[in-house]
Amino acid sequence: MSQATLTRRGFLKSSAAMGAVAALGISAADSLTAVDPAHADEAGEVKIIKTSCRACIASCAVLAHVRDGRVVKIEGNPESPMSQGGVCAKGLAGIQALYHPNRNKYPMRRVGERGTNQWERISWADALTEVATKINEVSDKYGSEAISVSTGGGGNPHFSNVKRFGEAINTPNVWEPGCSQCYLPRMGASLLAYGAGKPNNLSFSDSNGWDYYYTDSPVTSLVLWGTDPSNSSVATGGRALAELRNRPEGLRTVVIDPRYTLDAAKAEVWLPIRPGTDAALLLTWTRWILENEKYDEEFCRTWTNMPYLINPETRLTLKATEAGLPGTDEDYVIWDPASNAPVVVTYPFNEGVAAPLFGTFEVNGMQCPTGGQLLKESCEEWTLEKGAEICWLDAGQIERALEIYTDPNGQSGIMQGVCIDQYVQSQQCALGALNLEFLMGNVEKPGTMLQKFAPAPCKDQLGNTPRLLSKEKVMKRCGTIEHKGILCWDMAHIPSVFKAMKDGDPYQIHMWIERSGNKHVVLGNSSCLDEIVPKLDYVVQCFMYPTAFSVLCADLLLPTTEWLETNLTIPQLNTIVMRQAVTHLFETVEEGIIWTQIVQKCAELGNEHCPKAFDEAACMTTPFYKNEYEKQKQHLNKLEMSWEDACEQGVIQWATPEEYRTYQTYLADDPENPGKPKGFGTPSKKLEVYCESNIILGRTGAPWSQCAEEAPLVLPPASADYEPLCYYQEPAESPLTDTEYPLVLTEGRLPMYHHGTLRNIPYLREIYPVPEMWIHPADAEKYGIADGQWVNIESRRGKTHGMAHVTTAIAKGVVYQERFWAPELLDSDDPAQAYKVMNINVLTKNDPPYNPEYGTYTLRGFQVKVSPSDDEILDSVWVRPEQFQPWMPAPSDATEDVFDYGA
Repeated sequence: MSQATLTRRGFLKSSAAMGAVAALGISAADSLTAVDPAHADEAGEVKIIKTSCRACIASCAVLAHVRDGRVVKIEGNPESPMSQGGVCAKGLAGIQALYHPNRNKYPMRRVGERGTNQWERISWADALTEVATKINEVSDKYGSEAISVSTGGGGNPHFSNVKRFGEAINTPNVWEPGCSQCYLPRMGASLLAYGAGKPNNLSFSDSNGWDYYYTDSPVTSLVLWGTDPSNSSVATGGRALAELRNRPEGLRTVVIDPRYTLDAAKAEVWLPIRPGTDAALLLTWTRWILENEKYDEEFCRTWTNMPYLINPETRLTLKATEAGLPGTDEDYVIWDPASNAPVVVTYPFNEGVAAPLFGTFEVNGMQCPTGGQLLKESCEEWTLEKGAEICWLDAGQIERALEIYTDPNGQSGIMQGVCIDQYVQSQQCALGALNLEFLMGNVEKPGTMLQKFAPAPCKDQLGNTPRLLSKEKVMKRCGTIEHKGILCWDMAHIPSVFKAMKDGDPYQIHMWIERSGNKHVVLGNSSCLDEIVPKLDYVVQCFMYPTAFSVLCADLLLPTTEWLETNLTIPQLNTIVMRQAVTHLFETVEEGIIWTQIVQKCAELGNEHCPKAFDEAACMTTPFYKNEYEKQKQHLNKLEMSWEDACEQGVIQWATPEEYRTYQTYLADDPENPGKPKGFGTPSKKLEVYCESNIILGRTGAPWSQCAEEAPLVLPPASADYEPLCYYQEPAESPLTDTEYPLVLTEGRLPMYHHGTLRNIPYLREIYPVPEMWIHPADAEKYGIADGQWVNIESRRGKTHGMAHVTTAIAKGVVYQERFWAPELLDSDDPAQAYKVMNINVLTKNDPPYNPEYGTYTLRGFQVKVSPSDDEILDSVWVRPEQFQPWMPAPSDATEDVFDYGA
């Protein structure tokens, strides 16, 4: 085995041809690259292959142009219903990512100390044996919960599979940075209050809001609450919004964002909110709508639980048995004003009973308010003036935005972005926004965000976790008792996992298997890994190219495929978009196969700790790729179409738009109760404005707690009840009290990067070489900051840098910067600078307080200070186009799959 070091100095000395072979130190003789310009005249014809991108979650349909087995061009596929031929910079960078000279090409074992960037190439057989041996050793000595498994976004379509892998090796400690910090709080709130899951919430940039991809949608006004589709989903959501605006009737929009974004530039009202105060504005909006009677009273009475009486002792909806009425403990109770007495609800609603939405009534010796009354009381103090004061807004502009949203002559909707998932009030903000839509009756009507359109006959997530963990293992999942919302995704709580790694509380975690990318870029207070990783015995990383995590933390690197090397079926509106492997390079392996190969090797080596998982999760002990490949073909068999034919077609219409756009599904006949509407997927079949399901979640884990022995598994209660209604709490770090760190920091996505990926792509770095720190001119003057100047940004957790962009497109008192890292510094004297030099996740918080339900920590809305910088390390950051020459693509011949199970 050869020992080598990847160095930037070596890159700069190499010729263009030699630059192609640098792969964590692999020599030219070992490289599979074969490029001879003299053969250009002999090149074959170009073949166009229909596939789809995975540079982000949008999965836009694309056309890959292939000559002699090499991808030479990518363009959008106009057959895609969402992108319609558009493709963003991330997708166009697919070739540079595929043929990057610094890809992880082979399994590599660390030589020497962590952080020295010394590696030796080993075989897949040796790598799998080593990983499986470590898993078995840790399980034997400490228990399988001492193994932590993590995944993440940024080109990873195997979110469910990594959870299945965790269960197969019998560890409950699987986790993912985007779980509590990105999407789950909005998805979970929708599951609880609306009774609909992942595809049925207010997150437009996560490919929801399906009605808006059709220009005949009757939507007339939209509120973009902390979302910027023109940046975060350029070819899909951004394109759709542009089309809606371009209609003759146009589209009125309100943008709530501290930044004057691309979408704010097209809005009628821009509300530059103080980061971390969204719950206050939601409560302000709620009070105004109630006070001005803008809500849909009949819808609220019939299809929400606002008229249901609440038991003040249990805090749950009052039941017939508690009210002393004929019925059961599953029968709900309302107040009948005609008889001045409580009555049992006759689903869907008592004919002739005009139950009040508001009020408190005496029932069986108790003062029982309605759900609507408690909603009203929750926002009573939030006048326009108070909301404006707390949120740093103008009261008149808030009201103008409300008038647009509640215009009775049109159809409105709310789009909610990731910002509310990234601080302590994540669940509260999600429930608050849903309640606004419920009040307005904006549910499953044409032109609304919340829809249950007909489901596609395929999935992009390849199978759900079988949930084979024992009760004992579930109880040992880090953070699961206190933050039960993460049970929805069967995930552990990241700060609790790190506490176990660092302090051995409640037990020591010894091994970490990681698949995503640069955890230093996507984790809050990421410098904490400096103290945590030395406590770990063994760390494995699976990824496409080396990152700061690889160099600083990993003991073994397993090379994974890029999206142009993978297969998948993807539902998009009334179509299925196919992803098919265009080529395959080096010894890279699709992630799903890696998980299965590790599990199989564990079994071969005699792992006795999870025989149940090996026995019952059959797909984990047979070739995973073939099994899932066949599963995809089974989906397609519903269309009487082979996998090959589907790939040839590329974009398959499985329903007409009219068949797909199925509105007001809650009114459809209930097959279990003929003659009655099926309602919503909540226990009451009503929308839970008063979200008692949130209380029940905290007390028991229902509806998401499961294990191998008990269904459902009832868990001990959290230390305090989860609240059923939105409420506001001032951020732990606040400009109202902090004079040392006077500015509030926020983030926001960039159109050329996704999460921590693609900072090693030369053309993208040429477009955006270093992160901009937006600062208002008044603040820039106050702190001596000039436009285009390197700046120090400091919080109580650390220091990083950004390039100042002095602009009125940011609210006063607020600074904005996106997370970033510099791959070119991996070989510096201090490789940690690769992630520390310009990464705001050095500054973010991962300590308490946390969101009660999901354990969300603080990535936005915390305090920083800024100053001009002259730090020498900044001279080593690449900013000029010619500096990125060593990263230019080196086209390579296709190779055979390492584990080829065929089709």
